[in-house]
Parts: sequence; structure tokens; C-alpha cells
Amino acid sequence: MRLILFAAFLMLATAGGTPAHAACGDGTIKIRAPILSSGDKAEFETHFRRSLKRVCRWWGETYDGAFTIDIDESRGPSMALVPAWRGNHGEMLFRAGTVRLGRAAITHEIAHVLAPNANRFLAEGLAVYIHDDQRGQPAYPNFGKDLTSEARRLAPRADIAALERLATPTRLKLPDLDSRDAYIVAGSFVGFLVEQHGMEKFRTLYAMTPLVARERNAGKPERWQKVYEVSLEELTAQWRTAIKQSAR
Repeated sequence: MRLILFAAFLMLATAGGTPAHAACGDGTIKIRAPILSSGDKAEFETHFRRSLKRVCRWWGETYDGAFTIDIDESRGPSMALVPAWRGNHGEMLFRAGTVRLGRAAITHEIAHVLAPNANRFLAEGLAVYIHDDQRGQPAYPNFGKDLTSEARRLAPRADIAALERLATPTRLKLPDLDSRDAYIVAGSFVGFLVEQHGMEKFRTLYAMTPLVARERNAGKPERWQKVYEVSLEELTAQWRTAIKQSAR
């Protein structure tokens, strides 16, 4: 059973010690994009390397493996988390249309390689939040718009408890909340946890659901109380209040 690499780092970080740093970003970066012009490919690679350095600094040097990036003409979302769950950590897929438009979710997908997670809500929330915080290209789900403002209209009907029960690779969506809106909610909620309750507690929570290839484990509900000393329901109420007050 292969445990994804970053779990060991998180255990060290949450124990209060200084993690041993891998050479983040020093692995091979192979880009397969026969349909792109040489200029578009070069521009993508520049953005990718720059974004990789930023995420390494932001989250920590948790991955020193290779990146194998495919860019094709198919439609659909970019991918890195699901390939990791399938056992192909470091494989990434981007769509040529968004790459040409400068709208590829590069920072988001790099976050999935450096910090994959078995809880789909937390994994996507962290990736959305990092992409937004690090000013990634205007990409799905908020396309450069203010994440808090986008989440504010969704907060009253967002069922955080139901979203939090979704295990990777289950799609992050609910019957009354489509994927784009669910991603916005997740990014906003993770941002609230980090900014209002601190990174240390978030890392502790995140480490409780490490990604194991081809296994589903969204985590036990009681872990929220254990880490934050309040229930997920109370944290959800705090999040709704915080984003409502931010509009004033």
C-alpha cells in the first residue's frame, strides 16, 4: 500500500519540528504538447516553473519527483489529483484551449501534486485557495474574481458537512450545488480555516486524511472537534458569519 509522499512531511510539521526539505521542483519536468506552438509551449513552461517555486515556498518542499504534463485538445478540467489517486503521482493533464488563452489552472494542479489528499473537499479547497492566494492565471472556478465575494452568494445553501464527506476521487458536487460552485465554497472555507484558525491546525487536520492510491477515506467527522475544539457545524457558522461581515 503506497502512501503519498507528503504525509510524512505533514506528520513532522504538525509535531512542531522542522521538516526535512526535499529539493522541491528539482525533478524532471516533461511537457508533451504536440498540438501547441513552440511559443505557447514555452510560455506555459515559464508559468509552470514560476508557479512551482511559489507553491513550494507556500506549502513546503514536499515533492521532489518528476512532473509529466500532457496538453491535448480534449475538453474537460485539468487534472493532477485523480492521477495521483490512481497511483500516477506527478502526472498532470491540461487542455490546450485554456493554455492558449492563459487560463490554465497551473498553480491549482501543482498544489495537488505537492499536497494531495483523500478528502476531496479539503484537497480542492486547498488547491483553489493557493491558486487564488498566489495570483495564479484567471482559471476555474473563480476565473480571477474575488473568492470571498463569489462564495458569499453560495454560503447560505452550501452543505459543508455533505461536501466534507466526499472522498477522492468522487467529484466535488452535490445535487443542488454544481462543481464550480462547490469548488468556490471549498476554497473559501479552507481560506477561512487557514486565515482565522492558523496553518498549524489546518495541517494537523489535513494530515489525518493522507492520500493512499486507490483507497477512499474522507476521514472521521469527529476529527474536526479534535483539531479545532468545536464541531464542523460551528466552524461552518463561523465561516458564514465571516464572509457576510467582509462585505461591510
